[in-house]
Amino acid sequence: MQHRGPSHSVGAVAAAGVVAFVGLKFASKRGDASRVALVMAAAYGTHVLFDWLGADSSAPRGLMALWPFSSAFYISGLDVFHSVDRRYWLDGFWKRNTIAGLRELLILAPLVVAAWFARTRRRRR
Repeated sequence: MQHRGPSHSVGAVAAAGVVAFVGLKFASKRGDASRVALVMAAAYGTHVLFDWLGADSSAPRGLMALWPFSSAFYISGLDVFHSVDRRYWLDGFWKRNTIAGLRELLILAPLVVAAWFARTRRRRR
């Protein structure tokens, strides 16, 4: 299965939410399984969103975002995130991937910190 195929789609996000809900319902006696499953599906969905916003130089370009409704590949073209090379034997592998990772960290860390502060502030009320 290719990396950006059906596993990167609304269908996969929904499946992740259902699997999380069922698993939590059986594993936990607490009643918050639906909320936790929704958060887990949203987390999976952000992975799909960030891959859609990333550069993709391998064919087919993009991801199957609307699977199972469509098998077409979609790409944003914004290239917010640099592509990550998996061919470790090529020159510049470590440099390119380190730069890509640092860029992701610089973009996403402020969002995580803002979400964390918003959550802790809401809990104090």
